[in-house]
Amino acid sequence: MEGSGKISVSQLFLLLFLSRAFSLVAYSPSFQGGGEKITLITTLLSGGLQALLLVAGVFLCRRRTGNSPLIVPTGGPYRVLGGLYWLFAMVVCVYTAVNFISFVTAAVYDYRYGGLVAVTLAAAGALAASQGLEGLARGAGILTVLLGLGCAVIALGLWRQYDWLNFTFRLLSPGDTLRGVWQGFARNGELFALLLLLPCLRGRPKAVSCAVWTAGLALASAAVQLMTMLTLGAYGGRKAFPVFTAVTSAGFRAFQRLDSVFLVIWVVLGLVKLAVFLFLASGLSAGLFFRPRNIKWIWGNAAVVLAASLALWRGPEGWMEGFHTAVSTGAVTLLGVLLLPLWGKLMDGGRAKE
Repeated sequence: MEGSGKISVSQLFLLLFLSRAFSLVAYSPSFQGGGEKITLITTLLSGGLQALLLVAGVFLCRRRTGNSPLIVPTGGPYRVLGGLYWLFAMVVCVYTAVNFISFVTAAVYDYRYGGLVAVTLAAAGALAASQGLEGLARGAGILTVLLGLGCAVIALGLWRQYDWLNFTFRLLSPGDTLRGVWQGFARNGELFALLLLLPCLRGRPKAVSCAVWTAGLALASAAVQLMTMLTLGAYGGRKAFPVFTAVTSAGFRAFQRLDSVFLVIWVVLGLVKLAVFLFLASGLSAGLFFRPRNIKWIWGNAAVVLAASLALWRGPEGWMEGFHTAVSTGAVTLLGVLLLPLWGKLMDGGRAKE
């Protein structure tokens, strides 16, 4: 890296792949809703939609001063754009923290330890984000290899439990198919994160590289769904965390504690995702006041995430359901990937004519 602070396109894609993988293995129909509309077919179609919109977003981020969805950092319009992107990044951080707490208190510890889990996650995420994007990217390659090895161990452990009679291609109605495709797009906050991190790249991502990345995400998601389907069948759709249920039901004697392997993978991926979006949020919040990013901004944003996630998790059940429903509408992802870059592009073009 030569101390430049810039990272390669491949490093960024690996880092965001790890971040997205957290959602793939932590998916919970009972918490997030709409599980019956997410099938192998809608997942693959959603990958195509995500690729198209990401390529359009990258094109809209081309500016006279570089590549970013944010216009030149001066004046009110910059504050509005930056403020909205800060809000979006914080929504993803809180979404990650709430899902993490819910999983750990449901599968590992009981409800009493939720506060301790939240504090530990927020502190660890802030420490990781303090290393900077370059530090996170350096570990992305190693973590990807470890993720692959862990998934291979789990796949071997589950192999004898696969029942190919469970394999079905569910054909939904056109309306449900469209809703399933949209839900896959709606929860992929890494799409707008990629646009915000364009200034940190040594090169510019091309259309082919964006398409390959989103295709890899779609195939990984389809593989996780296929594994759960073959292992649990229709029973999996009624479980809060079907992937973890499949892992803990493994009967392959050579690997007696596959649930521990899964837990380590899930914790590491959750930490990576929180660190990436805390890094984004801290830079955006500092930019709103035209200040340089430093560790105080990171810890300040982590404190906000901690407070918000605990309020949602400990508060009335309707709060968390409403939060997940709002995220599943796709407004955050659509605005971050397409509409805000378009607004910035129009304003940048207006400045060029002046």
